[in-house]
Amino acid sequence: MPRDVAVTSSLEPVRSPGLASGSSSGPLLKGAGARWLAALMLAGFSLASPSAFAEQASSAANASASEPMSESVSEPVDESSSEQAEQMPFVARDVASDVNAASGSARDIAPDLRMAIDVSGSMKHNDPTNLRASALDLLVTLLPERSRAGLWGFGEQVQPLLALGAVDAGWKQAARGLEGRLDDYEQYTDLEAGLRAAAEGADASIDGQGPRQVILLSDGMVDLREPSSEKAASDSASRQRITDELTPQLAAHNITVHTVALSRNADIDLLQQVADGTGGLATVAETPEDLLRAFLGALDRIVPGELVPLEDKRFTIDGSVEEFTALVFHGPDDSAPVLIAPDGQRYSLVDKASLPEGVRWEHQPRYDLITVTDPEAGQWRIEGQVGVDSRITVVSDLALVSRPLPATLYRGFGYSLSASLVDGARDVAEQDFLATLDGNARLVPEDEGGMSAETAAVTSAQQRGLERDGAQFSVNMPPPQQPGGARLTLTIEGQRDGAPFARQLSQRTSVVDPLLVEPIGGNAQNATPPSALEVSARHPLLNTANTQLDATLQGEPLSVAEAGESRWRIELPPLERDVSADVQISARIALGGSSRVIDLAPYTLNENAARRAANLDRSPIEGESFGEIQGLDQAVEEKEDLNDLLMKGRLPIDKVPALISQWFEGASDFAQREAESPQSRMIAYAVAGVIGLLVVIMLVRRMTRKPTQREEPHV
Repeated sequence: MPRDVAVTSSLEPVRSPGLASGSSSGPLLKGAGARWLAALMLAGFSLASPSAFAEQASSAANASASEPMSESVSEPVDESSSEQAEQMPFVARDVASDVNAASGSARDIAPDLRMAIDVSGSMKHNDPTNLRASALDLLVTLLPERSRAGLWGFGEQVQPLLALGAVDAGWKQAARGLEGRLDDYEQYTDLEAGLRAAAEGADASIDGQGPRQVILLSDGMVDLREPSSEKAASDSASRQRITDELTPQLAAHNITVHTVALSRNADIDLLQQVADGTGGLATVAETPEDLLRAFLGALDRIVPGELVPLEDKRFTIDGSVEEFTALVFHGPDDSAPVLIAPDGQRYSLVDKASLPEGVRWEHQPRYDLITVTDPEAGQWRIEGQVGVDSRITVVSDLALVSRPLPATLYRGFGYSLSASLVDGARDVAEQDFLATLDGNARLVPEDEGGMSAETAAVTSAQQRGLERDGAQFSVNMPPPQQPGGARLTLTIEGQRDGAPFARQLSQRTSVVDPLLVEPIGGNAQNATPPSALEVSARHPLLNTANTQLDATLQGEPLSVAEAGESRWRIELPPLERDVSADVQISARIALGGSSRVIDLAPYTLNENAARRAANLDRSPIEGESFGEIQGLDQAVEEKEDLNDLLMKGRLPIDKVPALISQWFEGASDFAQREAESPQSRMIAYAVAGVIGLLVVIMLVRRMTRKPTQREEPHV
């Protein structure tokens, strides 16, 4: 099915006993759930690719670029009808009609998930306790049965860890037994081969397998096993193939890639480009909690569920709910939570043997999964620690359904959201019930402290009320301004038959700049600054015809030239290695008859160097060069050559530490200048250490050797 159909399809909640409770028996879906899953599969699980967006709107974008620019603004105003031109190019359609169209022969299609996990040597440092296994266990637990899934590990080579197959009790048991194999570390990282293997599967072909979802987890960057003279070129070529060839190919075949960077040292820009290009979610996980949230965020997009709001450890269950599942996150040392029903009955893991037949409980060190069948209507409570991303998933014919919530949002660009309240496969028609409903949409950034979306302060710029038309809800959201991870939530609340009613959709998203900045040349390992910057369009509608760039370095303008249809090149002047400076880039964009100016995040040159004024492209002043400082040359000439003294056997013992320090400094400088991989640096330090040890042994032996007694001549 063409990928652009996903633009107008609906993303429907999956009603799966496997997802809700981890049950190992029974049909895949209950009631109307098959219709939701069918619609989900027809939608390809994700947004249309950026290339599809660009094809649909290229004529409008080019036409707008020819119009005269109006006065620019730093932040687009979102208060008039002209905002429609600033929205993401999503096409609105009747959600319920999509459900009806999707509920035919495709209802038996199940999700297809592939996982590609980095097993290179650096994972031993960035994931010493093998938290990947814990995150994988959560994913396995929540996967609906009879979906298809497989697992690949990649380092220097790709190794299939678990064959692609139907998810059942046997498959889940095999997946949980893989913990030891995730420790088989390899020296290099072939990201391209790992991603391709997971996408192709056993067929060794990307074509003809239907929509697929891939979760790619890595802590590094492209690092191939090549001779030193060829390595840099080989790594760069592989990275270029991933962005320019493999990613568009995956998008064209309905393959969505969700990327997880397990370290800030990973090639985050590359992983973001792969996710953006295929409609997936890109996240960075630096803590165990981050990793669980990252896997859960990807799973939310693969098998989304119907939610009810969880606030202050309380949630409301209405009479239409057949079953609910509470996923409660907590710390590894926290006790299991206690679930309290509206009638006061308490459910706890301590009394697991006495739990009613309709209650199932799974306990793990960092979360609990509690499923209640045929629950009592009313307000339920949770006692104990309730961590970030805890949620209540329900099985009910009354559902809030929506087109796919965007996985990527762009700073400076608004976007539209719409949803529909359905009963089975039709819009709800109870006017008295609909009249009580009110709702809102919220975009809450995830701050560095891990504050939950429920407790974070929400400003008016991040929240808008939903407009209702019958059972349809819609909203135009303002442009997001804070880059990074965020949670996008749609909530409706009201009264049904005199009792509280609520439904919620919630998914993680990434807020990024509409343009990507990358260095050309230079070497971060030896602090060599790049010779130029390349800027490329992330937003699918931006190109050189409608976007103009201005760049400055410490107040001095830089040369900007077009380098393709949607690429620019910024030339940089020479910069000392020990100077850190920011390149400021602003984009003047003309779209839809209006213009705006967006300031990109500063690009820092020599990020680890000291920040001081740089002398850019000018002649040095008198005495500025180190070689011209009075007395410096004389001091260099008078400096003792410790190596020469050692060779002559006249090295004083008090100079040994200075000599060893010189050798280590020289080895360190050499490694920083010449090494092309972490392994090379380790070898350089090891060699320097061995040499230093040998010198110490020589000196000790020389000092402890007994002097030869000279015999005086006799007469």
